[in-house]
Amino acid sequence: MTDVLDRQMAYSDSVPPAPVSAKVPPEISTPARVILAVMSATAGVMHFVMMPAHWGEWTLEGIGFAVAGWFGLLIALAVVIRPTRAVLTAGVVGNLVLIGLWAVSRISGFPMGPNNGHAETVGFVDLSAVALESAFVIAALALIARPGALRRGAEAFAIAGAVAVGVIALATAALASPGARDHAAGSHGDIAASGEAHGHEGSAAMKAGAAPDDKGLSLLSNGHHSEMVVEKPLTVEERVLLSQQMAASIEAAKRYPTVAAAKAGGMWRAGPFTPGLGAHYIHTNAAAMNADGDVSIDDAMNPMAFIYDGTSDDSRIAGFMYYSMSEKEPVGFAGSNDVWHYHTNTCLKRTPDGLDAPFGADGEVTTKLCESAGGFMMEQTQWMVHVWSVPGWESRDGLFSEVNPAISCSDGSYYQLPIKNWIDHPLNVCKSAI
Repeated sequence: MTDVLDRQMAYSDSVPPAPVSAKVPPEISTPARVILAVMSATAGVMHFVMMPAHWGEWTLEGIGFAVAGWFGLLIALAVVIRPTRAVLTAGVVGNLVLIGLWAVSRISGFPMGPNNGHAETVGFVDLSAVALESAFVIAALALIARPGALRRGAEAFAIAGAVAVGVIALATAALASPGARDHAAGSHGDIAASGEAHGHEGSAAMKAGAAPDDKGLSLLSNGHHSEMVVEKPLTVEERVLLSQQMAASIEAAKRYPTVAAAKAGGMWRAGPFTPGLGAHYIHTNAAAMNADGDVSIDDAMNPMAFIYDGTSDDSRIAGFMYYSMSEKEPVGFAGSNDVWHYHTNTCLKRTPDGLDAPFGADGEVTTKLCESAGGFMMEQTQWMVHVWSVPGWESRDGLFSEVNPAISCSDGSYYQLPIKNWIDHPLNVCKSAI
């Protein structure tokens, strides 16, 4: 008997103890796994949704978004199946890398690619993704320190359920936000495709279901409109008065037929040349400010902005922008076809020959970003409307249309530079201008 025991003890001494790694996965509860998996998977899905827009602008950046998307999904799967310390550590490190890349893109911009050195604007959708990545890092570190957290039965499952619902609600709100819709349509690429520079409303052509091969016209937009721009019939009296108002506007055009004449008359440029909108040259007087919102014949002869088909001295007059300081939407011109609009979040930068708009209008531009470009923020403009009454420059979308298809880029398209490049192109933001 003693010999048997001796042999058994000798055998047990000869067998090495199981390595510590064989004792994993750690004791991480199911509710804790659910929380980590939902945060990681949701962040991954958000990267996948944003991937096409980034890929269209810069292939390498699109690949980066694809990698980030797969990383989020694979970490979520690993957390559910086998949440080892190595898996949690990989999740922490990977998400910290993604957060760091996001911070670089928003602070200084990537040092390579088509928009090198240009900081991107911070939007709701990217903040939401970064918030989920940050929450994953915090939760994973907590579980590495205390693997046994969230083990109190029904209460733990209730917490996990509440977190999952909150994460999904946040992601849904972010992906349904205007910034995400613009982003997916090309705000990280062509600004013409996104409408980011000119508000969130689609143009009349877009609302009418224009074909996608219109060279970017249907996705241009201009400001916040209280209603759709739709032509309505006029009474005889309205037609007579409107004809008089338009005749007065044409007389104004004859006074300033070119940019050279506008500058000689004391006007200054406000913003770059943009397709569909031209280049605006501004002057201010009592009639141009239009305090009561009712456009008289005298007011019609004094638009605030004369719109030209370029910024060179020989560029021709193409239309007008009328302004009003009225508290309510102005009565404006005769009839009800002049739908007035306004702009928000407009960064303006004073220059020797006028005002630049380095980030367009109506976008997600912060005061800090504007000031970093040497500008100042105008939170909201007063009311304004475009009038396309100049012979030869009539808009096929209507006398008061948001944008004028007759005003295109030099190549006949309406494609614009990404908004991040506007600061370096204060005179013309057409893609064909570079």
